[in-house]
Amino acid sequence: MEDFTFNEQKDVSLRHKITDDIRKAIFRGRLKPGSRLREIEMSRQMGVSRGPIREAMRMLEQEGLLYSLPYKETMVAEITGEEVAEVLIPLRLTIELYTVRKALAFMNDEHIGRLRAIIDDMRDGAAKQDATALADCDLAFHEYLVTLSGMGNMIGIWKSIYNRIRLHFITQANAYEDLNVLCQEHENLLGVITDGDQAQIAEALTAHIHAVNFGIMKQS
Repeated sequence: MEDFTFNEQKDVSLRHKITDDIRKAIFRGRLKPGSRLREIEMSRQMGVSRGPIREAMRMLEQEGLLYSLPYKETMVAEITGEEVAEVLIPLRLTIELYTVRKALAFMNDEHIGRLRAIIDDMRDGAAKQDATALADCDLAFHEYLVTLSGMGNMIGIWKSIYNRIRLHFITQANAYEDLNVLCQEHENLLGVITDGDQAQIAEALTAHIHAVNFGIMKQS
């Protein structure tokens, strides 16, 4: 936190705004994994009491973006390759394979068009060398597929790991080898989904999530 300062807060209703400001600082790489968040310092920078800051930090702990130990400072969460390999990838595969299979019965040209539009946004991000935009689009693509299933329980589970997946994207953003490859990966996946063969979709989705490791990245 030594190299980052928060803006003074103007709004009376603060908890959600403070939560959003801290979340954005994490996802934009302004607050790095392991950075310590000090309530007193944040209170001074924002011009608010420590109460709404504490509430915001508690919400972000529930999202998996912060963690704290008893009687110690709160820190920006880190994510390990072990968690990615042994927790996030298996969870993603279970949820996405199941929900995509369910979503196929409802999928129409409008839905395919929306997925294509997300890929177009990916290409725009790639052209601008904006890895954060690529991460947002990647997650938007997969979340839309999950949402199409209409299964609220699965959508809820997906949302519970969303920020951990996104944190992995952001912390590995500089390891992208070729942003355009990620766009093509999703274009190929959409082609298989459009064809509608469930076995091929399962194979392609499994290969995609394992091969790209959330975005054509190499672990540094």
